Amino acid sequence: MSIPVPSLSRPPLVAALCAAGLLLGAHAAQAAASSDNVNTNANATAGANASAKLNTTVNDSNTARATSNVTELDAVQVTGRAKKEQHPQRPASAVSRVRGESLAELHVEDIQDLQYVVPGLYIQSTDSNDTQLTIRGVGDGGGQTSGDQNIGMPSSVATYVDNVYFPRPGIIRSLTDIDYVDVFKGPSGTVFGQNATGGAIDIHTKGPAFQREGAVSVSYAERNTSKLTAALSGPLSDSAAYRVTALYAHSDGSVKNLADGGHLNGYERKGLRAQVLLRPSASFELKLTADYGAESATPARVYKSVADSFPATARKIGASYVAGGRETIVDDVTTTAAEQGGVSAEANWKLDGGYKFRSVTAWRHYRYVPQFADELSVRIYANSGTAVDDSTFTQDLRLESPRGEFFDYVVGLSYFRDNQDTEAHTRYASTDIVNTYAGNGFKGLDIVRNGHLEDEMSSAYGRGTFHLSDRLDLQLGARATYNNRDASFVRLNRAAFDSGDLRVHKVLPSASASLKFQIDDDWSSYLSYGYGRKAGGINVSAGAAKKAGLDTLLLKPETTRNVEIGVIGALVPDRLTLQADVFRTQVSDFQTQAYDDANATSYLMNAGDYRSQGVEVALRAQPLERLDVVLSGIVNDARYTDYRRALCPPEITATFCDLTGQRVFNAPKQVLALSARYNWSQGDFKPYASARYTYRGWTYGSVDNAASARVPGYGLAAFTLGVKRPGAGGDWDAALWITNAFNKLYYTRLNGGSTVIGYVGDPRTVGITLGYAFR
Repeated sequence: MSIPVPSLSRPPLVAALCAAGLLLGAHAAQAAASSDNVNTNANATAGANASAKLNTTVNDSNTARATSNVTELDAVQVTGRAKKEQHPQRPASAVSRVRGESLAELHVEDIQDLQYVVPGLYIQSTDSNDTQLTIRGVGDGGGQTSGDQNIGMPSSVATYVDNVYFPRPGIIRSLTDIDYVDVFKGPSGTVFGQNATGGAIDIHTKGPAFQREGAVSVSYAERNTSKLTAALSGPLSDSAAYRVTALYAHSDGSVKNLADGGHLNGYERKGLRAQVLLRPSASFELKLTADYGAESATPARVYKSVADSFPATARKIGASYVAGGRETIVDDVTTTAAEQGGVSAEANWKLDGGYKFRSVTAWRHYRYVPQFADELSVRIYANSGTAVDDSTFTQDLRLESPRGEFFDYVVGLSYFRDNQDTEAHTRYASTDIVNTYAGNGFKGLDIVRNGHLEDEMSSAYGRGTFHLSDRLDLQLGARATYNNRDASFVRLNRAAFDSGDLRVHKVLPSASASLKFQIDDDWSSYLSYGYGRKAGGINVSAGAAKKAGLDTLLLKPETTRNVEIGVIGALVPDRLTLQADVFRTQVSDFQTQAYDDANATSYLMNAGDYRSQGVEVALRAQPLERLDVVLSGIVNDARYTDYRRALCPPEITATFCDLTGQRVFNAPKQVLALSARYNWSQGDFKPYASARYTYRGWTYGSVDNAASARVPGYGLAAFTLGVKRPGAGGDWDAALWITNAFNKLYYTRLNGGSTVIGYVGDPRTVGITLGYAFR
């Protein structure tokens, strides 16, 4: 399988942006006169100009926490190095933060696991190329899975790693050496741009340190599951430091193949990240980063239930099957292989008068090659799927004003370019049983689909805060993005189709406004409004033209409006904090994916309007000196307000149904997360115990609200018992842990119909971790 490697085009525009960054940087370096550290933290509060201390703990006083709308969801006491600077455009809407130490202790291994510690975040991920994110019911409108990979629709939830945009969040398969993760809820386009109408996930890794430090961790668990991570950091000179992080992980998988006794749903992951920090003066620093990661996996779908007619069909083709558990019977194994990597440069200058300038330049590449097979013990099709080659370039230039005056602001320019090529095959076997199972005309057939997409965005943005009084701030933000998308799609050998050159270009506005009021020293509140438009999709699929006509090849932009009011403060000083918000989000011209059964192809569509509304609450308590408890949850009612021509679910014979008033898929109504940690001292040892429980209600798994694709609600519990031994040169940490402690059988995704098939979560897993951190 060979697909062309995309290359950056339009060099004048790219070169101009790079040149602008260099010229502004050179001017900034000459103008810089301040000797303050570039990393000085300035966490703005509602109506107060407070500076964050360089050495902080998660267990700071509740009074201090009340000055920010960031909710710490950790249940672990952590003492960190310098706290990274809060985003100067941080919106007034809800933000949930989880620190890296908590992620490691709670065994949040990859981006999909984040949903179990951040209520309101919902993630469906079967492999690195198939990941859908939603926040409060707003996000990817995938809704269907099929042999086609429709590259014409962007996500509504933006994902960033160290200030670099990742258009494919599924490639973040392991959360390693993390400083913290912020989840922004509600339209965040004025902050992040790049289609962040549903929110954003902002991941920050640990950076280079000017003192020698490092860590190594080894884990082993059931089903030959292992993980090794290592990090080393230190000075190269008085003005340079480095950090190197490495990862290896492996699992045989939790789905047993009764055909040969082997296991599926496993993976092997490798990763390496290197950072160099150059600080030639107190007013300038440059961080260079390079990373590489690779994953091979064996994702496996299982039958949840089969149709009454399925046993007879299986007998006709000589197939065996099993349903209702973590078992399958297949002759061919589905495998996927992915590689990703990139380089980035982040430069920060401090200018005269307290101004700051930042430039972030990045290039990334992603390649994915699958070999999908059917879920049967005889060959119907194999060696199929959509190979992807994806290259992105981003440039962001930002100027931040001094803080503490009546008005402070940040303005910037950003550029993004994405080149994607896809080559898809569905290769049917050359045996008579193919026509018996799939119908006449499929024997020996190879359905080929080739797609190409060029996505380019240029934007200007600004955000300003008026400090109207000591207690009241008015925050206004705006971003204008020019989006140009070119695409083409060719389908061969069945339902042949050539889209020709498709193009859409739009100006996409984003805006935000908020009031933040400091009620007293312990309590603050906010009222915010957000507006955003996501880029219009290009329907690179034959199904669109056949189902709805050529005019539907170009989708309208998706518009999101959000209103939110929230409060955060100390119910009991130093013991109990509360963060709560009420929100209402309206989405118009919802972009989603439908499926053409006759031609076995997916296509995109604007699916009408829906609204999402609800309440979020987070309580953080310290009832005892050594006991931390966090209870958080969301009740979200997401329903279609106008969806009169929806595709009908399989159980209804009509073509179109009216889903107005019904629930939106991928949006559980209730989500609850509870975590706790207790630690004590025993001589030179410091034992600790932690627990986590997450419950999420049922949700529809497909856009047609098929009853058979309804994903049942489930609760998962995890426990850890460990001991630390601090020493002069470093700290040892040994822990025994268990995930899915009550061995719950749960599904992460289902495809409906008379026969229901989907992906099942891991069973109870017991493991041990040994770590050593030195300094």
